[in-house]
Amino acid sequence: MLFCTCRYPHLWVPAFLFTLCKEKLMKRHLNTSYRLVWNHITGTLVVASELARSRGKRAGVAVALSLAAVTSVPALAADTVVQAGETVNDGTLTNHDNQIVFGTANGMTISTGLEYGPDNEANTGGQWIQNGGTANNTTVTGGGLQRVNPGGSVSDTVISAGGGQSLQGQAVNTTLNGGEQWVHEDGIATGTVINEKGWQAIKSGAVATDTVVNTGAEGGPDAENGDTGQTVYGDAVRTTINKNGRQIVAAEGTANTTVVYAGGDQTVHGHALDTTLNGGYQYVHNGGTASGTVVNSDGWQIVKNGGVAGNTTVNQKGRLQVDAGGTATNVTLKQGGALVTSTAATVTGINRLGAFSVVEGKADNVVLENGGRLDVLTGHTATNTRVDDGGTLDVRNGGTATTVSMGNGGVLLADSGAAVSGTRSDGKAFSIGGGQADALMLEKGSSFTLNAGDTATDTTVNGGLFTARGGTLAGTTTLNNGAILTLSGKTVNNDTLTIREGDALLQGGSLTGNGSVEKSGSGTLTVSNTTLTQKAVNLNEGTLTLNDSTVTTDVIAQRGTALKLTGSTVLNGAIDPTNVTLASGATWNIPDNATVQSVVDDLSHAGQIHFTSTRTGKFVPATLKVKNLNGQNGTISLRVRPDMAQNNADRLVIDGGRATGKTILNLVNAGNSASGMATTGKGIQVVEAINGATTEEGAFVQGNKLQAGAFNYSLNRDSDESWYLRSENAYRAEVPLYASMLTQAMDYDRILAGSRSHQTGVNGENNSVRLSIQGGHLGHDNNGGIARGATPESSGSYGFVRLEGDLLRTEVAGMSVTAGVYGAAGHSSVDVKDDDGSRAGTVRDDAGSLGGYLNLIHNASGLWADIVAQGTRHSMKASSDNNDFRARGWGWLGSLETGLPFSITDNLMLEPQLQYTWQGLSLDDGKDNAGYVKFGHGSAQHVRAGFRLGSHNDMTFGEGTSSRDTLRGSAKHSVRELPVNWWVQPSVIRTFSSRGDMSMGTAAAGSNMTFSPSQNGTSLDWKPVSGKISPWAFRQVMSTASAAAALKAITVRPR
Repeated sequence: MLFCTCRYPHLWVPAFLFTLCKEKLMKRHLNTSYRLVWNHITGTLVVASELARSRGKRAGVAVALSLAAVTSVPALAADTVVQAGETVNDGTLTNHDNQIVFGTANGMTISTGLEYGPDNEANTGGQWIQNGGTANNTTVTGGGLQRVNPGGSVSDTVISAGGGQSLQGQAVNTTLNGGEQWVHEDGIATGTVINEKGWQAIKSGAVATDTVVNTGAEGGPDAENGDTGQTVYGDAVRTTINKNGRQIVAAEGTANTTVVYAGGDQTVHGHALDTTLNGGYQYVHNGGTASGTVVNSDGWQIVKNGGVAGNTTVNQKGRLQVDAGGTATNVTLKQGGALVTSTAATVTGINRLGAFSVVEGKADNVVLENGGRLDVLTGHTATNTRVDDGGTLDVRNGGTATTVSMGNGGVLLADSGAAVSGTRSDGKAFSIGGGQADALMLEKGSSFTLNAGDTATDTTVNGGLFTARGGTLAGTTTLNNGAILTLSGKTVNNDTLTIREGDALLQGGSLTGNGSVEKSGSGTLTVSNTTLTQKAVNLNEGTLTLNDSTVTTDVIAQRGTALKLTGSTVLNGAIDPTNVTLASGATWNIPDNATVQSVVDDLSHAGQIHFTSTRTGKFVPATLKVKNLNGQNGTISLRVRPDMAQNNADRLVIDGGRATGKTILNLVNAGNSASGMATTGKGIQVVEAINGATTEEGAFVQGNKLQAGAFNYSLNRDSDESWYLRSENAYRAEVPLYASMLTQAMDYDRILAGSRSHQTGVNGENNSVRLSIQGGHLGHDNNGGIARGATPESSGSYGFVRLEGDLLRTEVAGMSVTAGVYGAAGHSSVDVKDDDGSRAGTVRDDAGSLGGYLNLIHNASGLWADIVAQGTRHSMKASSDNNDFRARGWGWLGSLETGLPFSITDNLMLEPQLQYTWQGLSLDDGKDNAGYVKFGHGSAQHVRAGFRLGSHNDMTFGEGTSSRDTLRGSAKHSVRELPVNWWVQPSVIRTFSSRGDMSMGTAAAGSNMTFSPSQNGTSLDWKPVSGKISPWAFRQVMSTASAAAALKAITVRPR
């Protein structure tokens, strides 16, 4: 008598039920265990199954009745029993219904038993095939369960996603359309077809034969895709794995006679016997074993670390890969089969050369072809290695490979720190060792790295990769058929780098030395992101493309070749002769010391071309000869010497072809910036058309102004199709602009000194301090311009603030004597015109002045004399479109003025006047963009004769009320009471003995130009209205806090 302790410990149960009750879970997702539940039908305790299905979650439960307690008891309405000998056709089980089959059930649809999903004890119902029972053509939908108990059998069951079949009996031809089949101990599944997202779990003690697996590997080879495909804990026999199919053989499982097709794979943690790989993959993991595997075309057996493979046969185009720590013994490697391994693995067997081995870091007699590869690790060795088409030998730094035989298409991966020796595919010996590589031949896929300080001699790269991390290229280095030479750091080539066949790429780093680059064959050599400095580049055939590189060498080419400068490439050197394309952003610098003259057949130009100077001393012009020029807004910078009569410019020659499009000529003064000569004849030739060449109108435009000395130079096309620089008839704009500076400063000084007479005179006021503000027009009419020796035409304004005070007032022998000083600060701005009436620029002058005066008045007659001495500091700036020129200097002036007033009426006075002025100016020399500017000492004398007519009223402001009235109160008086004297002053001024030289250029013969604009002449001066404020009003203004009132109290005299 036994008692169950799992759920109802107080009940007695038979021994076999006790055994079932204590059965444990066998494996995650693959389990069916049992427990005791109370049967409401019979009122007895029965065995129920716990069906585990969770796709990675805890096992779910599907509870059904066991026939161990149900024999012939009537079923409830929701449960049916098909008795032995009875046949039921069609029908549907839903809503937790149970069908218990002892007889035969055909065509049933099962939709219950798992509807609550995994891990839900509410699941009940489903179809139960008992001992002797059969079910045919059953359809199990989502949530449905078909349970086949020992002795039961089913056939042609179709299970959809969410449905399941639990098998302890037999099942034939089950189809899993997303559903699952769990084959338990003693269960047998034959002919199961597993479609997308379907899953068959074969437990320990169970057998599945002739299974077809179409799912499980959708994620790619060896990817984890969850519970799909076939998982083997028991035995799987004659399984077929198609595209996207996967068989996982667990540690305790065995797979026998499996066939894996392309796109399918077998993952082995247990045992795999006699697998055939027809394009499929087999992965032998740590602890797994594979025996008798046959690897056919495109098949691949991978033995991972800790995996073991024995008696593998690799046929043509098959592949055996043994990772580090993996073992493959008794391998038969047929011709065309591939072995992929390293010296850290263990591999033994036979190949077409005989026995081979890779054991304990030593490889011997290995054949590599069709994707085969051997990695010789640091400190390991390989001997007698055969590398044929598609095979790869990788010898790491510190590894050794001797007696290597390289066949056509064989790949060698090595660097100069390895030791490799053998023969090339052409039978020549090669070697690597001691930092020296000799006669290497790198076929497509091959790679060799030259380390810094090492040397590679006579290297041939036929489509492979040659990486130089510094070091030296010696002998002839050959690049063919897609070869790549990658530079890192500075690599030296003192011999020849040649390209003979197909395309090649030279990229990165720097290649220096006295060697040369030879380009032959019809392909293209591309130099990209490289600094290339060689003795010469010889372009014999094909195309040379320079991309984002700096190349310093002459390119010696043959006609019919092509040179392309793209990206930000800079080429420093001559080209002779080829077709050249300059992309925008590319630059070609043509030095004047090139070994050959630059000659180009067809030039397509969107970049920049510069003629550059490398010589010192004598100017040596350079020439670029082009047959056909297609300008695409590219620029050509030409050096010009306007101070030389001959051989005075670089030159572009169009030889027998055409110049079309638009090319911009930038002109660089290669001589002294101040030197320039007037051109003669046609001018300075910069574009020459020869041998019938033509140039389109507008084919060349001047990109910048060329100024030298006093001249502007402009580009002109002549009838001979050539282009010339000619000095313009008019001087450059800065000539009249700078010449006007002397006149402007002296005019200002004279006006300031002349304002003294407006502060004194007929009234003989007793003011001790006087403030005045004055402004007006300043300028000169057009009297022929600078070319005729006249002052340039100008127009502008001036303004100043002046404060003066008396230091002495006395009476001497019937005369009133007054002496004092004054100071002034002012500004003038004048726009100057060129001789042709165009704007030359603007001259601005900030001036500060100090002066003294002596005033004498004969008291009886009113005759007066005024003596003035004045000095001014000028800070001047002349601005044109091309220059900003500054100069500072000092101006001085002396003046003697006299007048005699006559009273016409009580309030009207007439005063004849006569004044003599002598003044001078010195300005500092300077320099602008085109040359030097020097000023001679300026001076002029003036005689002014005229009269003054004005007010005689000397009424004191505020008189008649109170001298202490405020300004506000005083403003109530009539206009006639205002203390302002007014007058008008017409005059005739005669200027004579004016001097003032301005020179531009240097002492170079023919370049120095001197200009002496004359101020001599007669002019009329008319001061229509003028005025001043009395000292009393000034004191009132200064005492008030109102700035607005102060401005109203001060009168400004317009000129």
